Amino acid sequence: MIQNEIEIKILDRQVLEEIPSASGIIKSEDGFYVIGDDSPYLFHIDKNFKFLSKTLLYSSDKFDGKVIPKIYKPDLEAMEMLSDKELLIFGSGSKSPERDVCVYVKLENGISKEEYNVSKFYDYLRNLEMMAGYELDIEGLAFDGQQLYLLNRGRNIIFSFSFEQFLEACKTGSNFPIPNTNIFSLPKIRGLEAGFSGATLYNNNSMLIFTATVEDSPNAYDDGEILGSFIGLIKIKDGKLSSDYLIKEIPNTGSSLKVESVIVETVISSSETHLVLVTDNDGSPSEIIRLSFSLK
Repeated sequence: MIQNEIEIKILDRQVLEEIPSASGIIKSEDGFYVIGDDSPYLFHIDKNFKFLSKTLLYSSDKFDGKVIPKIYKPDLEAMEMLSDKELLIFGSGSKSPERDVCVYVKLENGISKEEYNVSKFYDYLRNLEMMAGYELDIEGLAFDGQQLYLLNRGRNIIFSFSFEQFLEACKTGSNFPIPNTNIFSLPKIRGLEAGFSGATLYNNNSMLIFTATVEDSPNAYDDGEILGSFIGLIKIKDGKLSSDYLIKEIPNTGSSLKVESVIVETVISSSETHLVLVTDNDGSPSEIIRLSFSLK
């Protein structure tokens, strides 16, 4: 772990009034798509973070028009673009089978989607020896064109595996790919270790940018006091993650931030990139943040 090699400057911070519990964000041609972990919608906002539209991703008879109660929600937490017209969304897996879901979305000719139960795959992850005594809680997703990188919070593990084999297993019932695993120890606030919360790739897929949050909660299911968030960087070579990483705490402007997802908006130079992040403030309105991310 190498701290203080990153410089962060918050450029813009806005409330997302129409989007509850924001948990994932991706960039589109005309703006961004956002999901919330207790909402059935895929939300579309423009480049200035103004609401455009929403599309129903799944139906639920427990939806009250605002949110789906915690006990029933699929807890969609991890989202990434596969191409200009395709995206993938994962449930957290923190409650089975309700949260053992994966949604494959196409943006051509409107929006279409396929929903898959991934309990078999998640059960394999839950039963790994390195997960003994820990809960599955998938929070971040990145894609390099071939491999998916799933980030687990609780025990900070990144699972990497073939997207093609994974999608084939979802569609046909064949065996899911066996993932490679990388374990990380992240910084602490008040003695509590940060947990992965979001991810994306940049610089020709040679680097993985991640976010991590600290929440005073006894488990992956219940919410707790929000203590702060970090942003970090892991180098990738030949599809393999480095064991070292850079990390920096995100400054709190007012209340502590629970950052849930990150996406690259604009590469300014070889050392500076503008990122967009979303927060889940556990009952308070979600926020969207644009920041400058620079390497010294």
